[in-house]
Amino acid sequence: MARFPVPNWIKTYSLRNPPRCFGAPRRGGRKHAGCDLYAPLGSDVVAIDAGKVLEVRPFYWRTFAVVIEHPGIGVVRYGEITPGPGISDGVRVTEGMIIGFIAQLINPRPGGPNPHPMLHFELYAGTGTGPLSTADGPYQRRGDLQNPTTLLASLFEPAKTKANRARLLKNRFTIACLR
Repeated sequence: MARFPVPNWIKTYSLRNPPRCFGAPRRGGRKHAGCDLYAPLGSDVVAIDAGKVLEVRPFYWRTFAVVIEHPGIGVVRYGEITPGPGISDGVRVTEGMIIGFIAQLINPRPGGPNPHPMLHFELYAGTGTGPLSTADGPYQRRGDLQNPTTLLASLFEPAKTKANRARLLKNRFTIACLR
């Protein structure tokens, strides 16, 4: 059974509302490719399920992303974090294992505002190849990008039965037209 990635999530900042929700407008006509889960700086970020770290790399504004393949769920990019100790390419993780900590984005514009600390959570079907970020389409992401809202909601608001949870995971909303 999978679990919610940010135990200290500040629930008053709904992942379903702009600017935190999937598809929210961004500068230049781009759309938000994930859900932002606001949390106190330094809060734990945990693996939603068992899997394998595919990549740890710099992300936005002096933060990092940890990309994990979770069999049966897909590929998740946990962004805007600091990787946890021992988290590197090829490492196997278990459900609930600390993979990182909520980091502070540092605005590169002198005097510009720094956003609230958060986990930026992206979900991919795992059927695509190549880099997750691209210059193409409104999301500027790989073609197997999916809306993670239903998955995250199912993890935060646990299904009453294993069968219901499996149904929720299977019926994630797929973004079919990204370009």
